[in-house]
Amino acid sequence: METAATNLVRSLTPQEYGFTLIILILAALTGFYCFIRAWKRWHLIKDTPTARLRSAHQGRIELEGKGRSLPDQPVFAPLSNHECLWYHSRIERKETILEQKRTRTEWKILYRNTSNHPFLLDDGTGICQVDPEEAEIISNEKLVWYGNTEWPVRTGILDNGSAIIGLASRYRYTEQLILPGQRLYITGHLQTRSPATERSVRDIARDLLSDWKQDRRQLLERFDTNRDGEIDLAEWEIARETALSQAQTVHRQLLHETEIHHVSTLKDGRYPFIISVRPQAELIRKYRRNALIALTGCFSVAGCIIWLLHVHG
Repeated sequence: METAATNLVRSLTPQEYGFTLIILILAALTGFYCFIRAWKRWHLIKDTPTARLRSAHQGRIELEGKGRSLPDQPVFAPLSNHECLWYHSRIERKETILEQKRTRTEWKILYRNTSNHPFLLDDGTGICQVDPEEAEIISNEKLVWYGNTEWPVRTGILDNGSAIIGLASRYRYTEQLILPGQRLYITGHLQTRSPATERSVRDIARDLLSDWKQDRRQLLERFDTNRDGEIDLAEWEIARETALSQAQTVHRQLLHETEIHHVSTLKDGRYPFIISVRPQAELIRKYRRNALIALTGCFSVAGCIIWLLHVHG
């Protein structure tokens, strides 16, 4: 006995059938992509041991600790003006659109900005600098409030309530934040840099010579030994030797400075770079659930494609 769905499929024109088939194939591919993405993150987080900065290895790493601002470099969210480690800000304007004698409203994005300012992670055994650029950020502070000016005049939303409802307001302001002191889970690429290896003796000497050349009068006073108003080759060689000697002194001082740990994205994109306020166990459950949902959806759509081919064919 034929069902209404079967009759509907058989009544499709070749163009309608082809369009429906393409949509289902795209949906199946999207579901499969979402499954692979979630599955990869699930196993990455589950199988990677949490390291301590005191004994951390170079390369891909998983860390947990408290977020801190860089000394004397606080970051403030542009809309709410709250001090934070990271923000994602958005301003939208409500617009009324007339379509087929019906009106509908939609929010048009006017402004969007995401922080890429570095911050610190302290895991109790050491401190590293985190560069959030290109990271997948999972925060738990989301502020939404409304107003009638393109740029918000009300700040300090966290102190006054995180959501302010304004149905008649024309503008909507949204901000996601990571706050100082919040506990963070991070998986990314660790690279330890020594100030001495970051700048060679030659680099320091070159910078010194460049600085000296900016002040020609001072350069002549120091190295124009024959007082002809020019620096000849012999005098320039003396300047180079002087710069090299000073550079060696500076480099020896850099050898005693503390190494700096940096966590950032892996440039080849083989592994995700995740910064999360949610704990590790919660992320494992989230990505496992997302993987199962995506796989179920993919198989369901694949079943629809097979049925469609069978019925219409």
